[in-house]
Amino acid sequence: MAIVEIETKSGATHYQVKVRDYLGCWFPTKVFDRKIDAERYERDLLFQKDKGALVPVQKNITVSQYWKFWSIECRSRVSEGWRSSQDQILRDYILPVIGNRKLVDIRSQDIGAILKRMQDKGRSPQTVLHVYNILHKMFGDAAEEFEFIGKNPVKRKHRPRVLIKERNFLSTAEANLLLEASKDHWLGPAIWIALYSALRSSELQGLDWKSVDFERDRIIICRIYNKKLRRLQDRPKQGDWGVAPVPPRLKAYLQGLRKDQADNDFVCRNALGDMLNYESLNSGLKELCRKAGIKVVTPHELRHSSTELYIDKGASAEDVRRLLNQKSLSATARYIHRTDERLAKIASQFETASDPINPSPLNQTRPKSRPVLRIVS
Repeated sequence: MAIVEIETKSGATHYQVKVRDYLGCWFPTKVFDRKIDAERYERDLLFQKDKGALVPVQKNITVSQYWKFWSIECRSRVSEGWRSSQDQILRDYILPVIGNRKLVDIRSQDIGAILKRMQDKGRSPQTVLHVYNILHKMFGDAAEEFEFIGKNPVKRKHRPRVLIKERNFLSTAEANLLLEASKDHWLGPAIWIALYSALRSSELQGLDWKSVDFERDRIIICRIYNKKLRRLQDRPKQGDWGVAPVPPRLKAYLQGLRKDQADNDFVCRNALGDMLNYESLNSGLKELCRKAGIKVVTPHELRHSSTELYIDKGASAEDVRRLLNQKSLSATARYIHRTDERLAKIASQFETASDPINPSPLNQTRPKSRPVLRIVS
């Protein structure tokens, strides 16, 4: 209750107003002689609370309290699945170490202790990197955006080194064998779209027929299946809607499957005709790879294989980035394979040792000029 009645020894009644902000800190408590004044002050504080106002005691705020504040102020554009992952990371790795500490007391060595503890428990470098990124962002905002602290205690030296392993992928010849083997299989639509349009498995699961635009030869990526939340969501991984090309061979294949299916029907389904799940996709793909006599790949490695098809047709790194609907070329670089092999092939096209080397005109020896005959009178 925000208004508390207080009786004095003389029998007079006073009204005390107590309201917390959404971090659990008390706004300045005031006592009024009249209830109407107390109610007015209470409304003012509740209005400030609804607007996200904080009690000006940032020097006493704990890391746990700051997380609640930061979650509201700085995660509005974060997907629900990633927000859930961040909350789990906080509970598992951050709060047990520094949750009850004051925000202003956190030092560089405290950040190092969190990451060291994770490494000692055998957590993967990629998981440690996720925790580092969250810590760097939340403490960076505390210093630069809100000025709760003087400087960010998360330093560049804390960033774990993650070795990037090249993923397995199918060559163009192997991809064609898999396409032929899966043509009449219930997994055919998923494999054909993954190889020709480079969709993620979560995007394949959420794809319906109204998102396949046969007139403009494209697929609109506007819905995915969120595995962590176990439901479909109208927000792709990259945030905005994406577009994937539909080559002529894929278009003809999909048009043959469309028939009388409704716009809201799933394009990719399991063996029973229901929405495709990842486990069925993964196991069915392995079976088809063995049937086709090619190396076994995962659903994600079909996406890597798709880039091979496009690069073999002359696609540039920027073309591949747009195909994958990625924001940066640095992320795309992991999907471009055999760069050394391609570079060697290009280098081999230069002249051989037996070919004559035509010197540049600038380096050619100039002919001696003829003497000028001068007539002296």
